Amino acid sequence: MAQPPAPEPREMYAEIAALVGSLAKTFAMKDADVAAALESAAMTLDFATDANGNRYVAATYGGKTARVYHGAIKRDGEA
Repeated sequence: MAQPPAPEPREMYAEIAALVGSLAKTFAMKDADVAAALESAAMTLDFATDANGNRYVAATYGGKTARVYHGAIKRDGEA
């Protein structure tokens, strides 16, 4: 019987992987392409707070922007 995977020892690995996955979904990209875009600065991230005091990550790529909240993504033009 196969053993379950060992817990990831790197700090915040799960959180970063979730953010990359959210960005991939937001911009219709593969995870590896998101990583490459971040490494080359083609995609930028910034921390921000909305008018209601909710914190989010502001992501910009290819002229599009999105706000990635914990549990939600809001793209340009969405309420």
